[in-house]
Amino acid sequence: MPYIRISIAKPRRGEEDRLRDVLERINAEASSREGCLQTHLLRPHDESGELARIAIYRDEAAGEAAASSQTMLALRSEMHLLVEPGHTERAFFSED
Repeated sequence: MPYIRISIAKPRRGEEDRLRDVLERINAEASSREGCLQTHLLRPHDESGELARIAIYRDEAAGEAAASSQTMLALRSEMHLLVEPGHTERAFFSED
């Protein structure tokens, strides 16, 4: 059953490019981990300025292993410095 991790964040003013870079690096790290099936960087159709990333894993164990790696924890800490308060990080199971 696929396990999906999603981050949605609005960059602080002037940090748009840096946030995009960090999200791309987070996706690259996720993609390098065993069990990661796909990653995507997303932007909305509206003018919210938010960016999102999604990673799809084979199962929860693979997703949690990737999320808890030292590299991922460091990248997520970097991301937190670049975003407005109230960003969202969630995980979901597929019902397929």
